[in-house]
Amino acid sequence: MADLLALQPNMDIRLHIVGPEDRRRKVFDEIRRPVFSLIEGKSLQERCTFLSYGSVEEIGKLPHLGHVNDSILSEYEDDARSEGV
Repeated sequence: MADLLALQPNMDIRLHIVGPEDRRRKVFDEIRRPVFSLIEGKSLQERCTFLSYGSVEEIGKLPHLGHVNDSILSEYEDDARSEGV
């Protein structure tokens, strides 16, 4: 994801890593690495969140999923900046 942002520095989108719940801490440890704070604009930990497979499954069960936008992810995402170190 850092490569994507480096190649497209004007891209201001939220990025989401989806994985098993037991990998959450590892994902946050990786996106907090100092090298990812050097990305132009916002650091990777400011742009990237974690969604567990379980959260994605819950989202998939929403009855009106076809009528929502990506803001629904904010209800389920976890942010590396708020995770205890």
